[in-house]
Amino acid sequence: MMRKIWMILLSSLFLQGCFFQDQNSTIHHEDTRFMMDTIVTIETTGKSEDTLKSTTDKAFAAFQEIADETDSYAPHGPKDLYAINEKAGTGPQKAAPHLLAILKSAASHPHQELSLTLGPVIKIWNDNREKKTVPSRAEIADALTLTKGSRVRIDETTGTLTLMPGTQIDLGAVAKGYAVEEAAKVLQKEGGFQTALINAGGNIKVLGEKPDHKPWRIGIQDPKDPEKVLGTLSVPPGTAIATSGDYQRYYEVSGVRYHHILNPQTGWPSRNAHSVTVVTQSAFWADFYSTLLFVMTPKDAMALVENNPSLEMVYQDLDGTLHISSGLKDLFVQGQ
Repeated sequence: MMRKIWMILLSSLFLQGCFFQDQNSTIHHEDTRFMMDTIVTIETTGKSEDTLKSTTDKAFAAFQEIADETDSYAPHGPKDLYAINEKAGTGPQKAAPHLLAILKSAASHPHQELSLTLGPVIKIWNDNREKKTVPSRAEIADALTLTKGSRVRIDETTGTLTLMPGTQIDLGAVAKGYAVEEAAKVLQKEGGFQTALINAGGNIKVLGEKPDHKPWRIGIQDPKDPEKVLGTLSVPPGTAIATSGDYQRYYEVSGVRYHHILNPQTGWPSRNAHSVTVVTQSAFWADFYSTLLFVMTPKDAMALVENNPSLEMVYQDLDGTLHISSGLKDLFVQGQ
């Protein structure tokens, strides 16, 4: 379920692929590349041009490695997701490290509202989107039978995955967030920067304290108007933010919008929210929960968030009403 949303960054934005210096000799570097079917930007500040470029290149290398390992649409290697899906039903298969890590983490937080084995259903919707048609309920129901129950067995000792016959893993709901988090780890390991911002199509991680010691300010796009924001978040360094919405990847048939965030219980586009933004510390979990909460009702989503002290949320329902978790009351300013 590749689906992340552009956020409007209210932090300083720099010229693409360049360096320049401010009056305090702080160097700003931005690099933008196309990965995981979205635009990925890494912005850094520091004292050395060479260091910033080298560190950014290493972060992008990690991002690309994860993109290859989690790509369900094209082959990259014998242990990557495409190869694993191709061998569903044939026994244990050696799996790439990041692929194992993602599935292990997701398995530790089972929720009926989020499934990583929706590949058969997603394929039907992708085929129909190209033809601008709507699948039959029988088609979806048949595909859903290949997603129910325990479809994937993880063996950490042997480093293998075993998929039940017909199972197809799709990591669109979590892969970008995981890649952002791993790229952030590379930046932190390499060092040499003062601040950094990673943005993979709306999956965001901010690092380092800004020179003015003010919070990072991130705007959440208004689903009805790309030129406007629902509001602005003020967050500290180390924060991760992800947004899921029904307004980026969709098509219409007879005036009905069919977006790409599917309810795993029905196989049809979820009809509870326009937009859900999650604020937490891990970009992986921000990505995970933004999808999970999107397919939940506002009441159920808020109950989950309020019972988890590491999560915050801005949820816009289909009526346009904003539901803001208690921890964001002083950090979210509506309409700015």
